[in-house]
Amino acid sequence: MKTNVIRVRPLALLGVATLAIALSISPLRAQSAGPVYVALGDSIEFGTGDDILADGFGYVPGFGVFLATLLGQPIDVHNFGVHALVRDIQRTQIPAALQAIQGHAPVVVSWGGGGNDLGDVATSPQANTCLRSPSQSQSQSCLGRFNALLNDVEVTIDHTIAALRRAVGPEGRILMRTQYNALARSGCATPDVVALGNATLEGVPGTLLDRGLNDRIRTVAAKYDAQVVDLFLPFLIQADTLVAADCIHPNGLGYQAILLLSEGAFLAGP
Repeated sequence: MKTNVIRVRPLALLGVATLAIALSISPLRAQSAGPVYVALGDSIEFGTGDDILADGFGYVPGFGVFLATLLGQPIDVHNFGVHALVRDIQRTQIPAALQAIQGHAPVVVSWGGGGNDLGDVATSPQANTCLRSPSQSQSQSCLGRFNALLNDVEVTIDHTIAALRRAVGPEGRILMRTQYNALARSGCATPDVVALGNATLEGVPGTLLDRGLNDRIRTVAAKYDAQVVDLFLPFLIQADTLVAADCIHPNGLGYQAILLLSEGAFLAGP
């Protein structure tokens, strides 16, 4: 877990706009410990694969700088991201996050996860039958395996975000990122495997898997008034530019893209 405090001088150019946005996040309460940004998630929140370190490791430090600049005051940043399944995020990161935000205002939380859950199923012996031929890769039985997994994942994500919303209150800001298909990078997988990855993330209407992981993330976000940081399409279009050579994580440019998308989602929110 990485914890730090980012300090910047108030920017005069932000003026009244900065004050208005700051107040829209959550008014500072008496005796508040000040603003805090907490990141929960997996190795993407941790920053694995980042090869451009001049702007910090991963996207979380840069987003902390963005928030501090926007607010015109120092902000505590806590990054609990590690390689994790969604149930691990709920069991181990939520308690730490709730403690970190206690007494702070305004509060901003970002969440990411689910990719490792899909990866574990995709590499299991049972799921290997899905990949033996293009015709089997999106068969009902194959997609049904992923649908069963995603039903459980969605419940866990719902419980996680519900706990965060209760903790931050109606004025706290929550951002949830969708997953990208890293296998879309050239040379990472065959076309049928890439298609299966897209199906598990975005669903296949008219099949057992009509809702993918990202659909479910968007549903939970809408339920708890969270902003969605949608990575799927930008990374699909620019996979060769944004995905690292490990065919899993973002590279430095990928993390810069996540940062820009996170900033945009935050500014577009209420």
